[in-house]
Amino acid sequence: MNRKNSSFLAHSEQKLIQWILPRIPARTTSLHLTGFGMVGSFAAAVALIGCNWSHLWLPIVALGISINWFGDSLDGALARFRNEERPRFGFLVDHTCDLFSTIMLIVAFGFSPFLSLVAALSVLLCYLLFSSYTYIRAAAHHVHQMSYLGLGGTEFRILMIGWSYLAAFLEVRQPLVNGLSGLDIGILALAAIAVVALATKAIGDARDVAFEENMGLGGAPELAQDDVGTAVAL
Repeated sequence: MNRKNSSFLAHSEQKLIQWILPRIPARTTSLHLTGFGMVGSFAAAVALIGCNWSHLWLPIVALGISINWFGDSLDGALARFRNEERPRFGFLVDHTCDLFSTIMLIVAFGFSPFLSLVAALSVLLCYLLFSSYTYIRAAAHHVHQMSYLGLGGTEFRILMIGWSYLAAFLEVRQPLVNGLSGLDIGILALAAIAVVALATKAIGDARDVAFEENMGLGGAPELAQDDVGTAVAL
C-alpha cells in the first residue's frame, strides 16, 4: 500500500527520522518503540488531568506527547529500515495503538482545565471520522492517506502541546460541562468546517474511483458521472 503524506512538516520530519534510524540500538525493536509511544501518551494524559491542580505538570505533557511521536513515527520506519516488515501484523498493532493513544489524549484534554468535555468530544468525533475515512480510502485507492488539509499526526501533536502551554499562559479554565463557552463554539465551528472538507474530499474520491472502474471495464468515460451520482446518493 502506498503512503501519502503531504503535511506541512512531512519533508523535515522524514529527514529527521532518517537521521535517527541508524542511531537506534540494535536490541531495540519496532514493537519496543510502539510500546514506548503508548507509555508517552499515557504519561501525557495523566499530566493533562494533573494540570487541574498545578501547571507544573505541563513539561510532562510536552515530554509525553514527544515520546508518543518518537515511538509512533519510528516504529514502522525502523522495520522498513531493517527489512523486518510484517505488513499485516505491523498495520494491525501500529494503528490500534495509534487509535487508543490519540483517544486517550483527546479525552484527557476534556478532563483538563484547557478544554471542556464538549470541545474535546467534538475534536474526538472529527478524529474518528477522518480515521475511518482513511481506512475506507485505503481499501478503495490502496493509498494510506496520512494527512488532510496539510495536517498530519505530527502537526496535531504540536497543536496539543502548543494549546496546553498557551491555555496555561492565558489562565484558561474550562468547566467540565456547563453550557457552551466561546471556545466550545469556536471548536464546534472548526469541526463543522472539517466535516464539510472531508465530505468534499470523499465526493472527489468517489468520482475518481467511478472513473477508474468504468475505464477498467472498458466503458465510456462519460458513464462515470452516472456512477458517481449513484455512489453519492447511496
